[in-house]
Amino acid sequence: MNRAILLPLLALFAIASPGQINNRLESIQLIQQGDIALRMGNSEQAMLHYTNAIQKDMAFADAYMKRATLLSRLGQNTQALADMDRALELNPYSEWIHDRRAKTRMLVNDVKGAEEDWSKAIALHPYDELLREHRADAWLAAGDIERAKADLDSMIAHKPGDVLLLLKRGSVSLQMDNAPEALEWFERANKVSPRLAVVHDLRAVALMKLLRWKNALTALDSALTLDPDFDLAYYNRGLVHLQLGNTAQARADMDKALTIGRDKAHVFFQRALVRKRDGDLVGAQEDYDRALELAPDYLEAQYNRAFVRKQLGDHAGAFADVEKALLLAPDDPDAWTMKGNLHLLYGEFEEAIAHFDRAVSLTSDHANALFNRGLAYHMTYRPLQGCDDLRRAAALGSQEAADALIYFCSF
Repeated sequence: MNRAILLPLLALFAIASPGQINNRLESIQLIQQGDIALRMGNSEQAMLHYTNAIQKDMAFADAYMKRATLLSRLGQNTQALADMDRALELNPYSEWIHDRRAKTRMLVNDVKGAEEDWSKAIALHPYDELLREHRADAWLAAGDIERAKADLDSMIAHKPGDVLLLLKRGSVSLQMDNAPEALEWFERANKVSPRLAVVHDLRAVALMKLLRWKNALTALDSALTLDPDFDLAYYNRGLVHLQLGNTAQARADMDKALTIGRDKAHVFFQRALVRKRDGDLVGAQEDYDRALELAPDYLEAQYNRAFVRKQLGDHAGAFADVEKALLLAPDDPDAWTMKGNLHLLYGEFEEAIAHFDRAVSLTSDHANALFNRGLAYHMTYRPLQGCDDLRRAAALGSQEAADALIYFCSF
């Protein structure tokens, strides 16, 4: 054994009492028993062994980390973090524990805490590229694009042929609304791994941003040839078909995407839009229902379901959806306008005007709110205010308002 390693170990055991050494050895044995139980699929027994290992030697960081890892696997991330905190108190210079805690913090949406842990891990082990990549992922999740870009550029300089880094760097460019640059990164990735389906899918996303729809379609065809079960590529191709006016193909691709992965709220939402465009309002509502089951805070789905429910005559359901939309986004002028429209439908003109007022206070050039408020004013015998709103809406491009001006304001 290397003397540089041996001497600190000898010093450690020189100052440790025999009882402490025995406790540590017993704790290690309990951890091994826990590992065996876990391999046999008995997580409850493994948890018991890891807990006993901690009780046997409460200064053993590895025992806390064993239990923390199992707790995280079982979805108990808050308890896992408590064990990781204790492990770091015992071993504050472990980049591995910082890395594990960062990953667990990401699972509970503590992105800032994850960034801090990965920064500490990198300070302890500055040449570990994987730690730097994990930190870049955290900064991307937090929306800190510039710092993610700096880390990725540094890593790509050392590993220019790493396709995953190239794809992440292209994704950063997309987030910076620089589609031409993103496409350059994805083309570099394509040269490295031309048979990787995700490369073609991301190339298509950049091409879609550049409104090069036919090129995007070709790229997505390539992605799906390479991976026929790539649900996101079907979804993206459906969006491209919509832009090209191929409604039937768009619907088929959305259906295929949902056949493969039925947990994608945004795919249900997009298929609902296709169904609504085709006049299938009942089918559209079903898809909005499913999207909201998967993502209860999906504002666009909430708002669009309100519109469909209104069209289907379910005014109570439409009101409920608008109320939920306003809870999610109290400053959304479209939601206030929708609520005003529902009151207008029921002949509750003063309530409608109050909601249109709110929409216009949020966005002064909201043509739809102005048009409908103009109608509500006319219904309450206030033609001057009504005609003023209709003129403003018509000036903003509302054809409905222009037509209503002829009917209501030719005096």
